[in-house]
Amino acid sequence: MLRMILSGVMALALPLAALASAVVESVKGDVQAGGAPVAAGQRLVAAVSVTTGPGAQAFLRFDDDMQIVLGENSLLRVIDFRFTPSGVTDRAVFELLRGGARVVTGKVALNNPKQFFFRTPQTQLTVERPADFSVALVNPAYITVNVGTVLSSNGWGAVPLSAGTTSTVAGNAAAPADISASAMPASASAMLGNLSLAQVTPPAGGTASGLGLGAAGGAATTTTQWVIFGVIVAGTALVIANQDDNPAPAATPSHH
Repeated sequence: MLRMILSGVMALALPLAALASAVVESVKGDVQAGGAPVAAGQRLVAAVSVTTGPGAQAFLRFDDDMQIVLGENSLLRVIDFRFTPSGVTDRAVFELLRGGARVVTGKVALNNPKQFFFRTPQTQLTVERPADFSVALVNPAYITVNVGTVLSSNGWGAVPLSAGTTSTVAGNAAAPADISASAMPASASAMLGNLSLAQVTPPAGGTASGLGLGAAGGAATTTTQWVIFGVIVAGTALVIANQDDNPAPAATPSHH
């Protein structure tokens, strides 16, 4: 019976993992998900929209260790996020419609880069290797790449954006153009500057850029579902092991 229970618990593992998306590591100010206030430690499940008010900030860590820091007055749609140990169905799709965000890629982008998409009204951003980049939507979009290479794709075409550069994309039919820090409007400069100070950890499979990298995020957050699953499996396995080590005594024949 106990072995059957263990098999049933293991069968539930993938559905539980599929429900997991991200944990809110920290919040400052007014941060909402799906129209309701969120607090640090809260779980978020795709699909969901996350918004921040004036002076607010949200730090999201996803189950593949991807990190997204959302700046003030922002709207981020988590359209799709799937991450499982097998990696077969991994996918991460986001849409930034307002404000700014810093993105540090995780295992989805590392193992399945063609399944990672970060969209804005001006362009779609993808990666081929671990990356750390920031986006500020101040009409146009401003994109700073801290680590790796980010591919900007829109109606104009696809252009790689290299680490250490800042580009601007005026619209969904415009090519990215390099821009210096001194040429950026104050609002874009301030937003990107605040995002650069976020204490993130290096992208999964990548190395630190030296820009705003720290230990605040710590190790990858283990999902609540997997913790529960691990405890149940460990406890059940222990009971089974004890039964195997101490078999029930054989029945003593009766004498009449």
